[in-house]
Amino acid sequence: MSSRVRRAVPADAETLRTLQRHLDSPAPELLDAALSGALGDLLVAVADAPVGYLLAVDGGPSVSDAGPIPGGGSTVHVAELVVAPAARRQGHASALLATLLSERPSATVTLTVEPGNGPARSLYDRFGFEVERELPGFFDDGPGLLLVRRPRPE
Repeated sequence: MSSRVRRAVPADAETLRTLQRHLDSPAPELLDAALSGALGDLLVAVADAPVGYLLAVDGGPSVSDAGPIPGGGSTVHVAELVVAPAARRQGHASALLATLLSERPSATVTLTVEPGNGPARSLYDRFGFEVERELPGFFDDGPGLLLVRRPRPE
């Protein structure tokens, strides 16, 4: 099944809220701000209907003790990336990440992930993300990893 990526529209709101429930640590207020156009980039993966989304915000990671990311330039943080369980392993998350990276080629991109989330780690590895540092106590049930993808030299 092929995935098409587009910007979110107001009619996507309920579907995206339903998708957000699949996240371990959802931030409904963040999604609401993105849906209103007040915050970030909200990309939607569509098969026959929306099956996933990526929410990215300008700036470094929202991790108070992480400090700045070395490397300068603009930074965008992937705050949420989710694909419906029935639509996983079909390229939707890859399509979302590829779209973000093509729209922000000169940005440093950050995200956090649970160390034991093998499928997510594999996806991010394929896109050139590297572990910047461990974030003790980041998630309710343990540490997180801050991953970074720096822009490719031209």
